[in-house]
Amino acid sequence: MGLSSKSREQVAAALYLDTVFCEQWEMISPEILRRTFRLAALAGFWVVFAILFPGGFVRAETTPLTNESKPLSPEAGLASMKVAPGYRVELVAAEPLVMDPVAFDWGPDGRLWVAEMRDYPNGLTWNKPGDPLNEPGGRIKVLTDTDGDGHYDKAAIFLDGLSYPTGVKVWNKGVLVTAAPEIFYAEDTDGDGVADKREVWYEGFARSNQQHRVNGLAWGLDNWLHVANGDGGGVILSMEKREEVDIRGFDLRLNPFTKVNEPLNGRTQCGRFRDDWDNWFGCNNSNPLWHYPYPWHLLKRNPEVRVTRAYVDVPKEPGASPVFPVSPTLERFNDFDRANRFTSACGPAIYRDVLLGEGVYGNAFICEPVHNLVSRQVLEAKGATFTSDRHPDERGSEFFASTDPWSRPVSVRTGPDGGLWIADMYRFVIEHPEWIPQEWQKKLELRAGSERGRIYRIVPDQPESPAIPKLDGLDDAGLVAQLESPNGTVRDLVHQMLLWRGAKGALPQLRSMVGLGRNPQARVHALCVLEGLGGLDAKTLTLALSENHPGVVRHALRLARDRMPLAEIPAFSNEILDDAFVAMELSGLIVGGGVEKEAVILADLLSRHRDDPHAIATLLSSVNRTNLAPLVEKLTQANPRWRANSVLPELGRMAARWKDETSLSLLASFLVDENEPGDGWKSAGPRAVTASLASITV
Repeated sequence: MGLSSKSREQVAAALYLDTVFCEQWEMISPEILRRTFRLAALAGFWVVFAILFPGGFVRAETTPLTNESKPLSPEAGLASMKVAPGYRVELVAAEPLVMDPVAFDWGPDGRLWVAEMRDYPNGLTWNKPGDPLNEPGGRIKVLTDTDGDGHYDKAAIFLDGLSYPTGVKVWNKGVLVTAAPEIFYAEDTDGDGVADKREVWYEGFARSNQQHRVNGLAWGLDNWLHVANGDGGGVILSMEKREEVDIRGFDLRLNPFTKVNEPLNGRTQCGRFRDDWDNWFGCNNSNPLWHYPYPWHLLKRNPEVRVTRAYVDVPKEPGASPVFPVSPTLERFNDFDRANRFTSACGPAIYRDVLLGEGVYGNAFICEPVHNLVSRQVLEAKGATFTSDRHPDERGSEFFASTDPWSRPVSVRTGPDGGLWIADMYRFVIEHPEWIPQEWQKKLELRAGSERGRIYRIVPDQPESPAIPKLDGLDDAGLVAQLESPNGTVRDLVHQMLLWRGAKGALPQLRSMVGLGRNPQARVHALCVLEGLGGLDAKTLTLALSENHPGVVRHALRLARDRMPLAEIPAFSNEILDDAFVAMELSGLIVGGGVEKEAVILADLLSRHRDDPHAIATLLSSVNRTNLAPLVEKLTQANPRWRANSVLPELGRMAARWKDETSLSLLASFLVDENEPGDGWKSAGPRAVTASLASITV
C-alpha cells in the first residue's frame, strides 16, 4: 500500500475534483439544468407534435373572461359550494365585516384575527389617474361573535394602512404580522381596540411580487415560530439581537422570546405548516405538497454531507397534477396547457382533529384559487418522509369546490372547533398583473371584488354546529388539562398561553402529564412546554425516553441534546429504532464523545435504514473526525453488500477530505480482500469508484 507523496497528491486531487464536480452538479441540477432539460424536451415535443398533428394544439375548452361576469351575494356564494358527502359548508363571516382575507388566527377569547390584503395587486389606487401609486390598504381586523351562534357579527379595525400583509398570528397581548420588509408586533395598550404599540422584530424581507413575500407564522413543538420564505428571500436582521440571517433558498424560524432567528432547510412559497409531530410541509404554486425531511440543526453539523434537494415531492402524482373544478374553466393569460391543473396551490394545512372523522385526521388540504377549490391529499408515512394520494372517493372530484368563478380560497386551517376553515379572497381576477399581458389588463377590472371576502367552515352534516372554545378564562391547571384536546389548534394555543404566562405553578401537573397523559400528543406537548418554561428535569426526560410511542421518544431525544450524554440514554426496542424520525434524532446525540458506543449505535442505525436515502443523509451528518475510523471499522467487520453501495463510498470521501489514513486503510483492506463482494463497489457510480481508488492507493 505504500505510495509516493506525489501519488497520494494525485489521488487526493482526483477525489477533490470528483467531489467538487458532484457538489456543483447537485447545486445546479435541481434548478438550471433541470429547467434547461425540461425546456429542451418540451421544445422537442412540440416540434414533433406539430409535425404529427398539423391541425394545432389541443387545449381544454374555456369560457371567455369578461367584465360581464358578476359576483354572487354571500348567500348565493354559499349555495354554490360543493363539498364531500357527509359535510356541509357554513358561512361564518362575509363583507362588509371582512374583505380580501388571506390569513387568520384565533385568540384565547375565541375572536378571529384576519389579515386583509385589500391593496392587492398594486395598491388601492392603482391605474387611477392623478392618484398615488401603490397606496397601501392592508388591514388587520378582529371579528367577534357577540351572540355565540358560531357566526361573527362584529368587526373592528386593529391596524390599517399596511402594505400587503400576508400573515397574522395572535401573540401574548397582541399580534405578530408579516408584511414585507418586516415582521412586527402590534398591541392595544389603552383598551380602545386599536393598536397603539408597534415594534419591528425582524426586517429585510424582499418586497417582491405580493404572491412571493414572507408569510405564515406557524407554531412548532420546538417553541419557535416557523416562517415561509415566499420565494422573495432577503438578509434578515433581528432588530433586538442585531444578527443577520440570509434566507435566500431557505425558510426561517424565529424564537419570539429571545428574538433569535435561524434558517430552515427548504423554501416555501405560501404556508409552511406541520402535523402533530413537527413534520413540516410546504408548497409552491405548481407543486401542492412538499415535505422537508432534513432537520437543519442536524444536517449542518457535517458540511461534507450533500443533499440534492431540501424537499421531497409528496404526492404520487407530483407537480402540476390535474384538479377537478365545478366552475367554468376560464380563458388563461398564459400556460395554456395548465388549465384544470395546479397552478396556484397555496395556504395549505394538515387537518389536526377528528371531528370530520378519523379518516380525515392527518389529511393535507391545499387551496387552488384559480380553479375555485380546495383539494385533499391522504398522507402515508414512508421512512423519513411521506407519500400521498387523492382520497379514493375523489379521483375525479375535490373535497371542496365552488361553481362561482369569483370564489378564491387562499388559506385553509383546522379551526379550534374542529371544523376546516377557509378564507375566500373573492376576486374576479386572482392572477397578478405581472403575468397578465397588457392587452388583457386593458380589458379587465383587475381589482374587481376588492370590497368583498368570505370565510367558511366545513363541519359534519349534523344539526348541531361545533362551538369555538374560549380559553382565556381558564387557570393554569385548566389550560394543562386542555392539552388532552384532540384539536391541534387548541393544543398549540394552550401551549403558547402557558409560556406567555410563565406558568411555573403548572410544572408538577405538566410533569405528571408526560407520564400519565391519555394521548401521546398531550404527552409531547407537556414535554415541550416544560422545556419552554425551563422546568424539564432529568427524571421527566428519562420517563419520556422510556415511552413506547415513537413520536414522544423522538422529541425527548431532541430535548436530550445538551442535557443528557449518549451514555445515559436508555436502550430502545427494535420497534422504536425502526422509526426513521427517532433514528435521526438519536443520531443528534452523537457528538464525538464515547466513540465506541457512538460507532455501534450509528452502524446499527445505518443498517436499519439503509434503503432510506433521507434518513441515511441525516445519519451521516453525525460522522465527525473522531468517530469516523471506529464507524468504518464496525461497518467493514460485518460487510453486507449494501454498505459498499451507499455508505462506505461516502465515508471514504470524508476520510480523504479529512486525511484520515486509519479510515482509508480500513477501507482499502476491505476493498481488496478477495473474500469480499467487490461487485458492490463497481455498481456504486463514479463517486464511489473515486472514493474506492482513494481508499486503495492512499
